[in-house]
Amino acid sequence: MDKREQILQATADLIAEHGLQSSPMSMVARHAGCGAGTIYRYFETKEELVQELFRELTHRVSTACLQQYDAGAGIKQRFYVYWGNFYHFMHNSPRSRALMEQLGSSPAICENHRENSMQCLQTEPYRILEEGKEQELIKNLPNEILATMTFGALMTVCRKQHLMPGKFTTKVDANDLINLCWDAIKA
Repeated sequence: MDKREQILQATADLIAEHGLQSSPMSMVARHAGCGAGTIYRYFETKEELVQELFRELTHRVSTACLQQYDAGAGIKQRFYVYWGNFYHFMHNSPRSRALMEQLGSSPAICENHRENSMQCLQTEPYRILEEGKEQELIKNLPNEILATMTFGALMTVCRKQHLMPGKFTTKVDANDLINLCWDAIKA
Protein backbone atom coordinates (compact mmCIF):
# COMPACT_ATOMS: atom_id res chain seq x y z
CA MET A 1 0.00 0.00 0.00
CA ASP A 2 1.43 3.37 -0.95
CA LYS A 3 1.66 6.28 1.48
CA ARG A 4 -1.34 8.12 -0.01
CA GLU A 5 -3.49 5.04 0.46
CA GLN A 6 -2.18 4.60 4.02
CA ILE A 7 -3.25 8.16 4.79
CA LEU A 8 -6.73 7.60 3.33
CA GLN A 9 -7.11 4.32 5.25
CA ALA A 10 -5.95 5.90 8.50
CA THR A 11 -8.38 8.78 8.01
CA ALA A 12 -11.21 6.34 7.31
CA ASP A 13 -10.42 4.30 10.41
CA LEU A 14 -10.31 7.33 12.67
CA ILE A 15 -13.41 9.06 11.32
CA ALA A 16 -15.43 5.84 11.52
CA GLU A 17 -14.30 5.27 15.10
CA HIS A 18 -14.08 8.80 16.55
CA GLY A 19 -15.94 11.08 14.14
CA LEU A 20 -14.55 13.75 11.85
CA GLN A 21 -14.15 16.48 14.47
CA SER A 22 -12.23 14.14 16.79
CA SER A 23 -9.75 13.08 14.10
CA PRO A 24 -7.15 15.83 13.79
CA MET A 25 -4.38 15.60 11.20
CA SER A 26 -1.81 14.83 13.92
CA MET A 27 -3.81 11.72 14.87
CA VAL A 28 -4.15 10.75 11.20
CA ALA A 29 -0.40 11.08 10.77
CA ARG A 30 0.32 8.85 13.79
CA HIS A 31 -2.20 6.25 12.63
CA ALA A 32 -0.77 6.31 9.09
CA GLY A 33 2.78 6.02 10.42
CA CYS A 34 4.01 9.25 8.89
CA GLY A 35 4.62 12.86 9.75
CA ALA A 36 1.94 15.51 9.37
CA GLY A 37 4.04 17.11 6.64
CA THR A 38 3.80 13.94 4.58
CA ILE A 39 0.01 14.23 4.54
CA TYR A 40 0.29 17.72 3.08
CA ARG A 41 2.35 16.40 0.17
CA TYR A 42 -0.73 14.48 -0.95
CA PHE A 43 -3.56 16.69 0.32
CA GLU A 44 -3.36 20.47 0.71
CA THR A 45 -5.98 20.60 3.47
CA LYS A 46 -7.94 18.31 5.74
CA GLU A 47 -11.03 19.20 3.70
CA GLU A 48 -9.32 17.97 0.53
CA LEU A 49 -8.35 14.72 2.28
CA VAL A 50 -11.89 14.19 3.54
CA GLN A 51 -13.41 15.02 0.15
CA GLU A 52 -11.14 12.49 -1.57
CA LEU A 53 -12.05 9.87 1.02
CA PHE A 54 -15.75 10.53 0.38
CA ARG A 55 -15.29 10.35 -3.40
CA GLU A 56 -13.48 7.02 -3.14
CA LEU A 57 -16.08 5.67 -0.72
CA THR A 58 -19.03 6.51 -2.97
CA HIS A 59 -17.22 4.92 -5.90
CA ARG A 60 -16.62 1.70 -3.88
CA VAL A 61 -20.27 1.56 -2.78
CA SER A 62 -21.47 2.17 -6.34
CA THR A 63 -19.21 -0.58 -7.70
CA ALA A 64 -20.54 -3.00 -5.07
CA CYS A 65 -24.15 -2.10 -5.90
CA LEU A 66 -23.61 -2.93 -9.57
CA GLN A 67 -22.30 -6.47 -8.94
CA GLN A 68 -24.35 -8.96 -10.99
CA TYR A 69 -26.65 -6.11 -11.99
CA ASP A 70 -28.40 -6.48 -15.35
CA ALA A 71 -29.54 -3.12 -16.76
CA GLY A 72 -31.83 -5.00 -19.16
CA ALA A 73 -33.78 -6.83 -16.44
CA GLY A 74 -37.21 -5.79 -15.20
CA ILE A 75 -37.66 -2.95 -12.73
CA LYS A 76 -38.34 -5.12 -9.69
CA GLN A 77 -35.38 -7.43 -10.36
CA ARG A 78 -33.05 -4.47 -10.87
CA PHE A 79 -34.36 -2.90 -7.64
CA TYR A 80 -33.77 -6.10 -5.69
CA VAL A 81 -30.23 -6.54 -7.01
CA TYR A 82 -29.13 -2.92 -6.57
CA TRP A 83 -30.70 -2.35 -3.14
CA GLY A 84 -29.76 -5.86 -2.03
CA ASN A 85 -26.13 -5.21 -2.96
CA PHE A 86 -26.27 -1.90 -1.10
CA TYR A 87 -27.57 -3.60 2.03
CA HIS A 88 -25.00 -6.40 1.90
CA PHE A 89 -22.15 -3.94 1.38
CA MET A 90 -23.22 -1.74 4.30
CA HIS A 91 -23.97 -4.73 6.52
CA ASN A 92 -20.61 -6.36 5.80
CA SER A 93 -18.63 -3.13 6.09
CA PRO A 94 -19.48 -1.30 9.33
CA ARG A 95 -16.63 1.14 8.73
CA SER A 96 -17.96 2.13 5.30
CA ARG A 97 -21.46 2.52 6.72
CA ALA A 98 -20.17 4.76 9.51
CA LEU A 99 -18.13 6.79 7.03
CA MET A 100 -21.13 7.24 4.71
CA GLU A 101 -23.16 8.56 7.61
CA GLN A 102 -20.37 10.79 8.93
CA LEU A 103 -19.21 12.22 5.63
CA GLY A 104 -22.55 12.29 3.83
CA SER A 105 -23.78 15.02 6.14
CA SER A 106 -20.48 16.69 7.01
CA PRO A 107 -20.00 20.40 6.37
CA ALA A 108 -16.41 19.49 5.41
CA ILE A 109 -17.87 18.18 2.14
CA CYS A 110 -19.10 21.17 0.13
CA GLU A 111 -22.45 20.75 -1.61
CA ASN A 112 -20.90 20.71 -5.08
CA HIS A 113 -18.40 17.98 -4.14
CA ARG A 114 -21.13 15.99 -2.37
CA GLU A 115 -23.36 16.10 -5.46
CA ASN A 116 -20.50 15.13 -7.78
CA SER A 117 -19.41 12.27 -5.51
CA MET A 118 -22.96 11.00 -5.02
CA GLN A 119 -23.67 11.03 -8.76
CA CYS A 120 -22.26 7.50 -9.17
CA LEU A 121 -24.63 6.30 -6.43
CA GLN A 122 -27.70 8.07 -7.81
CA THR A 123 -27.56 7.51 -11.55
CA GLU A 124 -28.68 3.89 -11.72
CA PRO A 125 -31.13 3.86 -8.79
CA TYR A 126 -32.76 7.05 -10.05
CA ARG A 127 -33.04 5.44 -13.49
CA ILE A 128 -34.78 2.46 -11.89
CA LEU A 129 -37.11 4.76 -9.97
CA GLU A 130 -37.95 6.88 -13.03
CA GLU A 131 -38.64 3.84 -15.23
CA GLY A 132 -40.68 2.32 -12.41
CA LYS A 133 -42.79 5.47 -12.18
CA GLU A 134 -43.28 5.51 -15.97
CA GLN A 135 -44.47 1.89 -15.82
CA GLU A 136 -46.68 2.73 -12.81
CA LEU A 137 -44.83 0.19 -10.68
CA ILE A 138 -43.42 2.77 -8.27
CA LYS A 139 -45.20 5.63 -6.50
CA ASN A 140 -45.01 8.94 -8.33
CA LEU A 141 -42.97 10.74 -5.69
CA PRO A 142 -39.66 12.61 -5.98
CA ASN A 143 -36.66 10.30 -6.29
CA GLU A 144 -35.07 11.87 -3.23
CA ILE A 145 -38.06 10.79 -1.12
CA LEU A 146 -38.10 7.26 -2.59
CA ALA A 147 -34.34 6.90 -2.11
CA THR A 148 -34.56 8.13 1.48
CA MET A 149 -37.35 5.65 2.25
CA THR A 150 -35.31 2.76 0.89
CA PHE A 151 -31.59 3.49 1.27
CA GLY A 152 -32.24 5.36 4.53
CA ALA A 153 -34.16 2.43 5.98
CA LEU A 154 -31.43 -0.03 5.01
CA MET A 155 -28.70 2.21 6.49
CA THR A 156 -30.67 2.53 9.73
CA VAL A 157 -31.09 -1.23 10.01
CA CYS A 158 -27.36 -1.75 9.37
CA ARG A 159 -26.44 0.88 11.97
CA LYS A 160 -28.64 -0.80 14.57
CA GLN A 161 -27.27 -4.24 13.68
CA HIS A 162 -23.73 -2.91 14.11
CA LEU A 163 -24.26 -0.83 17.24
CA MET A 164 -26.93 -2.88 19.03
CA PRO A 165 -26.37 -6.51 18.03
CA GLY A 166 -28.26 -7.70 21.13
CA LYS A 167 -31.48 -6.25 19.69
CA PHE A 168 -31.20 -8.55 16.67
CA THR A 169 -31.24 -11.99 18.26
CA THR A 170 -33.14 -13.44 15.29
CA LYS A 171 -31.31 -13.43 11.97
CA VAL A 172 -32.90 -11.01 9.55
CA ASP A 173 -33.11 -12.20 5.96
CA ALA A 174 -31.88 -9.53 3.54
CA ASN A 175 -34.65 -10.36 1.06
CA ASP A 176 -37.24 -9.57 3.72
CA LEU A 177 -35.67 -6.14 4.17
CA ILE A 178 -35.62 -5.49 0.43
CA ASN A 179 -39.27 -6.65 0.26
CA LEU A 180 -40.12 -4.04 2.90
CA CYS A 181 -38.37 -1.36 0.86
CA TRP A 182 -40.10 -2.42 -2.34
CA ASP A 183 -43.48 -2.49 -0.59
CA ALA A 184 -42.86 1.03 0.74
CA ILE A 185 -42.45 2.52 -2.73
CA LYS A 186 -44.44 0.28 -5.09
CA ALA A 187 -47.51 1.85 -6.68
